[in-house]
Amino acid sequence: MKTTTRAECGVRSAQSPRRRLLLLPVLTALVLGGCGSSDTTTKKSDEKTAGVRVTTALPIRITQAGAGKVIETLAVQGRLEVWQRVILSPRVSGVVEEVTVLANQHVEKGQPLLRLQAPLADIEALLKAQAKLERARRDLDRRVKLREIAPETISIADLDTARDLVSDSELEVELYRRREASRTIIAPFAGVLLMPPSTAAANTQPVITGQQVSEGNQVAELLDVSRFRLSLDLPEPNLRRLAIGQTVTISAIADRVEAKGRISALPEAIDPLKGSGRVFVDITDPPKSWRPGGFIAAQLVLGETEAPLVLPRDAVLYRENRPYAWIAEEHEGILVVRRAWLHLGPGDDRSLVVTKGVMSGEKIVTEGMSGLSDGVPVAIRDAETAAVPLEGKDKAK
Repeated sequence: MKTTTRAECGVRSAQSPRRRLLLLPVLTALVLGGCGSSDTTTKKSDEKTAGVRVTTALPIRITQAGAGKVIETLAVQGRLEVWQRVILSPRVSGVVEEVTVLANQHVEKGQPLLRLQAPLADIEALLKAQAKLERARRDLDRRVKLREIAPETISIADLDTARDLVSDSELEVELYRRREASRTIIAPFAGVLLMPPSTAAANTQPVITGQQVSEGNQVAELLDVSRFRLSLDLPEPNLRRLAIGQTVTISAIADRVEAKGRISALPEAIDPLKGSGRVFVDITDPPKSWRPGGFIAAQLVLGETEAPLVLPRDAVLYRENRPYAWIAEEHEGILVVRRAWLHLGPGDDRSLVVTKGVMSGEKIVTEGMSGLSDGVPVAIRDAETAAVPLEGKDKAK
């Protein structure tokens, strides 16, 4: 009987049915674990490519470290004080006849503010004084004419006596008229009228028509708002960096309207309890919208510093109170960032002087800091941000 054989992964198989049945388990094991498995090939291919990964570069904005100027300022708050104020009081007693203005309103120089009624006795006395003056003048005229016609009938002494009587009568009338004028309170300058004045006791009401007021009673207060003054308490170290005549920028907190003022006085002594001194600032041309007592913010310049290295404040971050910045630089052809710890000098609201940590010309990250760490790839914003292949899994860390 003729038999044939065939190779099946290096195993000879007979045509006999019985032998086929005996070799079937062996052949199955060889097929499952034998030569050239496709799963093994895929696994080796994955291991071969695992050394290369694809990472997207983070977009950033940068600035170059370089020289600049820092203007140190001090911001303080205070209240607007008027340049001058006057307490208004009647010089005579009387009953209020008319109040011509409203409280807390602007008045002009020379404007009548309040008028008192003249007592009946003063009115009668004025009329009598005017009548007496008229009689004295007529008597003097008669004597002068008589002296011209008959000089021997009127002596020089008689004429002098008549003239003295006229002068006395005129003075009496003038006194009554001045007393009448003193019953009207007039604004000595333009400003804002307060009724009652700030010196009045609590719950004091403004004067009204028909109210009896006494001589010297404080009925109103006039504030000069043509210029303002600030009184600022500043620490002693800052006082040494200020000068009389120095310009101060002032803005009202209510509407942010700005004006310029000048330091008019510096303290000659320091408060031993507070360790501060009072600085006076005059504003000679205030905005019309400013009001006495309004809150303001004043910015005083303490000094200017020219430095070889100045960074924007936005570029400086802090970790455990230690300042640092991100520097973008190329590493093996890839733009990555590294953290640079900084030593800082003086600064202002926009910039900081750097004394150590970066070099002039280095690229400092100003935007896009979120997610950065040492070695992370970055791309300058507005450029194409694409997937960048990195040679090695941990090279960017």
